[in-house]
Amino acid sequence: MQSPTSPISYKETSVPSFSKESTTTETSKSLPHANLLTPPTLSPPTITSDLPTSTLSPNHHNYYTHYLNKAQFNSILVNCSINLLKILYKNQKFDEKSIKLFIIEILRRSKTSIQSLQLSCFYIYKLIVAKQKITFDAKKLFLGLIIISSKFNQDYNYSFKSWCKICGLNENSNVKQLVHIESTILQWLNYDLCLIGSKYENWCNLLLIFGYDFIQYQLIFDNRTEIVWNQEIKDKINSWQSFFNQLNLDNLNIINVNFNNYFNNQLNKKVFVVKDEQPTLLSKKRSSTSLFDTEQPVAKKVKA
Repeated sequence: MQSPTSPISYKETSVPSFSKESTTTETSKSLPHANLLTPPTLSPPTITSDLPTSTLSPNHHNYYTHYLNKAQFNSILVNCSINLLKILYKNQKFDEKSIKLFIIEILRRSKTSIQSLQLSCFYIYKLIVAKQKITFDAKKLFLGLIIISSKFNQDYNYSFKSWCKICGLNENSNVKQLVHIESTILQWLNYDLCLIGSKYENWCNLLLIFGYDFIQYQLIFDNRTEIVWNQEIKDKINSWQSFFNQLNLDNLNIINVNFNNYFNNQLNKKVFVVKDEQPTLLSKKRSSTSLFDTEQPVAKKVKA
């Protein structure tokens, strides 16, 4: 993996200082997600996958299915992080709009990799299961997790001073706070950051299932796909919280979680194939009774 490029100091549009999405499906009400660890194997004949996903990695959108483009895949992952934070901060103040803007801006400025974001989501999940009392607000926590996951995932990383530049913060007054945030989160995670092999692949598939569950429906056209997000997600948040609390992490080493199987099973439930209709051209001449027919008699002037 290439080393990150040198960050630019953001001053005019800095990230806020440290001081500072209906219809729910029936499967979201009675802890239905437990069966996601053994997803259905039925593959409807109208949707097929001819891409050899074995040659791709879980950080590539085509690894999961043909029918999600890169932008949609990235959007789902961002919403995964937000909804996981909602679970973690369920009993605390959570400004979703502000936090979403913060996350998107940090990811953009730091050029964070997909793997690092997937790892950060995994660490949020671990904090949820540990029922860890979080003393940082959601923005500080997410920034700290991105710093930690980037260090685990890459050999070359930004310094704390560079992270301050990325955030538009004063280096002298905030480097120590970043160090404190990182060390505290590492203690909360018991320094257990490893996520590799089949465990990583299964987590990435489960994470995308989690993110996709908050989509109300997806329309698949001949040359594009459209996603509509579910705006009423309270029941889904509660259901997934129960699922995560019951999930045995060791199962991710032995059970095959496959998003493509889950996706195919959503056909005609929340995934709909739409055939584009071609406009019909009128091949017949207009009727002679048309108001604009040139053969209509011309009115003559009558002398009064």
